[in-house]
Parts: sequence; C-alpha cells; structure tokens
Amino acid sequence: MAPYLIWVAFFATFYWCHRQVRTRPGGDAPEKRVKRDRSSDAGMALQFAAVLIVLFAPGPVHGYPFAGIALTVACILWVRWSLLELGRQWRVQAVIAEGHELITGGPYGWVRHPVYLGFLGMLLATALMRGDFVTNVVAVALFNVGTEIRVRAEEKLLSEAFGQKFRDYQGSTRWAYLPGLR
Repeated sequence: MAPYLIWVAFFATFYWCHRQVRTRPGGDAPEKRVKRDRSSDAGMALQFAAVLIVLFAPGPVHGYPFAGIALTVACILWVRWSLLELGRQWRVQAVIAEGHELITGGPYGWVRHPVYLGFLGMLLATALMRGDFVTNVVAVALFNVGTEIRVRAEEKLLSEAFGQKFRDYQGSTRWAYLPGLR
C-alpha cells in the first residue's frame, strides 16, 4: 500500500504547487505560448510508463519501506522547493511562453532540472519498497530514457530563447538532472 500512497502524496504536491503558482488571480487572460517542443510528450509518456511498471509489476512487494518513505519525504520537499522557485515558469510540457524567465537560483543552481531529479528519487523510493531487482532496473532505465528526451527538448527551447545566457548557465551547473550525467 505504501508505494501507492507515496505517489498520491507526490502528485498532491504537484497539484498544490500548481494551484500556488499557476492560478491566475482576477481571471487574467491565458498566457501566449511562443514555442513548444512536442517531443517532450514522448519522454513524459516513457516516464509515466516507468512509474506504472514499478507500481504494478507482478510479484511481491517487499524491500525497504522505511528507506523508501524517507527518500519520498526528501523528494517531495525537493520538488516543492523546485516548483516554487520556478513560480509562473513551471510547465508540465516543454513550452516557452511570452515573458518566460530563465530560473537559475535555489535548486536550479545545482542541477538544471531538479524536478526530474526529485521524480527519479520517487521512482527509486518506490523501487526500494518493492524490492524486485529486474522490475526496478527496467523502470529506472525507461525513466532515464524518457527524462533524456525531455531534457534535450527543454534545453533546446531554452537555448533558442535565452542564447548565451542559457549556455552560460549550462556551463555553471555541470549536471542536467542527475549528478554524473551531462
């Protein structure tokens, strides 16, 4: 039961942050999208498939529930901080909107895509609880392929929108979302 509940808590955090930063007071007009990269949708589908695999693969659920719960709490706090730092720049899809700003503070000073790091942590927390090695390896590999697709799409858009400012930011952070990867 715990693996399912942690995802409810995780997505509740997403919803809460969405309500905090994306709700338009006073019925403002919808934002104008300047550019979108639809390839990130395929990456999102792979990430979602990885979560489904780790949650619903056949086999007993055993493992390390306390370690999984501890990692869950850390990831939820990390993602919450990341989303609040993004503020109105936060999008589920790879989009550049009118007035888009490049966010480089808070967790974005350490990794360029800290939400993906938190999402990966959640997947690993679930894997810790499940304890099924083969399922976990498949899910993490699939998740990382999806994340790479999304990172490349987003970084392409950010590079086009912010030019040298984004390239300087890339050079100052070393890692896209996972220490040791790009």
